[in-house]
Amino acid sequence: MEKLAEHTDLLRKHERSINNSNSIKQRPMKKQFLGAAVLLVMALGCSLQSKASNDTVYYKNGAIRFIINKGDNGTNTFVQLNGEGGENLMKPGRWSYNYFDSRQIQHGYTIQDNTVADAYWIRQRNGKADTVFTTITYSQEQQQQLADATASLYANLKYPFKAKENGVNGTVYVSFVVNSDGKISELEPMTKLGYGLEEAAVDAAKQLKFTPVAYNGRIVSMYFELPVKFLLQQQ
Repeated sequence: MEKLAEHTDLLRKHERSINNSNSIKQRPMKKQFLGAAVLLVMALGCSLQSKASNDTVYYKNGAIRFIINKGDNGTNTFVQLNGEGGENLMKPGRWSYNYFDSRQIQHGYTIQDNTVADAYWIRQRNGKADTVFTTITYSQEQQQQLADATASLYANLKYPFKAKENGVNGTVYVSFVVNSDGKISELEPMTKLGYGLEEAAVDAAKQLKFTPVAYNGRIVSMYFELPVKFLLQQQ
């Protein structure tokens, strides 16, 4: 089967997780927390990444299909794009590339001089094909709308008692699709930190309300990953 190492394939179970030793910080129980727990929610953006990384997708024969560099500035760039025989498929200008993964899910990219201008995959929803975008270029107005939509997390997010009792900090990632009607679907945690952190992040995300995303003159479904940072403040 194809080895698919890209977070944009929402239908597979996310293999991405943050290592507990790096993501959970647990203070000794002897320390006393006098202040209320502080919940910090990072800004929302499509394909959010904490650091630069590479995604590699393979053919069934083990050959590299493509490598995409995901920059920490949100820009995704094709490093390699090969045919099944290893031939170079990269070309200048603006063009499109499509492929089907091992589950016959179609993925597509619009490429401008090796940079991903937009990216999507196609799901079946209500018996119809629905294109879910994972990368687009947002206007300033859209960026503000996304920031406003996530602001409600401050009011709805609750620090789990078990995590607070054990002095646990950590960052939970949740993924979801904003449908063309602005409602959220396919919401799920991408991390496994425990202590009730994932459940708390999902419960808060369920209450998010979005303005439907417009792209190229039409309303589209959009995939997001949202990091939610839990931080206990010691006083």
